[in-house]
Amino acid sequence: MTTAVSIAEQILQLTKANFDTASPQDNHLALYNAKITLQDLCDKLLQSALGRLEYTTLLAESCQESSALGFVGRLGIADIIGDRAVTLDELSTSTGSDARFLSIALSCLSKHSYFEEVGGFGTQVYKNNELSNILREDHPESVKDAVGFICDEGFKATSYLLEASKIPSDDANRLPAVNLAFGFNSTVFEWMADQEWRGHRMGKAMQQLHRMANGNVVFDYPWNQLASPVVDVGGGIGSLEIVLLQQKENAALSFKIFDIPTTVEHAKKTWAAQPESSASRVTFAPGNFLASSEETCIPRGLQTYLIRHVLHDWTDDQVVVILNNVRDAMLATPESGSGAKLIVCEMLLRDSSARFVRTTSMQLLALNNGVTRTEIEMVKLIERSGFKVAKVHHMRAVDSIIEAIPVL
Repeated sequence: MTTAVSIAEQILQLTKANFDTASPQDNHLALYNAKITLQDLCDKLLQSALGRLEYTTLLAESCQESSALGFVGRLGIADIIGDRAVTLDELSTSTGSDARFLSIALSCLSKHSYFEEVGGFGTQVYKNNELSNILREDHPESVKDAVGFICDEGFKATSYLLEASKIPSDDANRLPAVNLAFGFNSTVFEWMADQEWRGHRMGKAMQQLHRMANGNVVFDYPWNQLASPVVDVGGGIGSLEIVLLQQKENAALSFKIFDIPTTVEHAKKTWAAQPESSASRVTFAPGNFLASSEETCIPRGLQTYLIRHVLHDWTDDQVVVILNNVRDAMLATPESGSGAKLIVCEMLLRDSSARFVRTTSMQLLALNNGVTRTEIEMVKLIERSGFKVAKVHHMRAVDSIIEAIPVL
């Protein structure tokens, strides 16, 4: 049996080998994988030290910590505090929330070192610290919108997984958990797009989550070798493009962002605020990638089609429809088939996948009956849709990139 001491020794060895500032790890992919291993070992240490009863109870109770984070974030507590020290009564007055509620939520978060109680425990005077600062709207590394999305739509949706899991007589009528939680019948994307504040928060949340989990996708794949314009199918507001077009090596890249009309309008507003040097290289195309092939309005006859963070939201049969529609658009002109390339960027499940991948998989399931597929499963779907997989890129990210070419 592995003991707490032996696990702690493994943690120490791993930390010395990879996180010693005096002798830094120069293999970036090895460092990325070491972080995942460190998470797993720390979890095993807690299991060993606490025992299975306390550990399991704490895991179940962690939803309360998520609620505290969402509650404090939604009220904008970190923004109200800013660079000052603020009393609990002041926070209560500013937010219109009962001081008892605020006190309990802040106490829950303080155990994880969010916020600082000035003068010590019980003073009820708070200031921001390194952790709570990223809950501020104006912080350059803000995750406020990501936390808001996860702790609102994501959290409420997963609480209805039991009801959503019941097998209907017709699988086509299976409503995702988020529909049951919020009481609507459209897709989650249409629902969010129709509520401007949700659509706006969702767009910013995706940017923040991309920066945290997939920031290295920009550097670990040779984007500048792709033929332009790149059609980003289901590209949302273009959060990937915002980052890619800031890099000098991508100066020759241009994009066409394709999504449902309401999302395209949100995207246009986002890009109106971007530098002209980037905005001039992005155009927009509204449509529906699940429509019949002739009616999707996917831009036709181009060389590069990107589909990122889309396929996990749909069933296997729907994925085949989407990819078939992309293939039809790709091969719409006689000359377009030669050299055409499909780029699929998705989070794939592996035995070594980090905790974030597995918790996000729960959220995807709740939001749209989505599924995080294994590499084998994803390759099979791509090939079933008339493509041949040419290469799979593993990166310092939760995403992987699969390159495929259409079979003529």
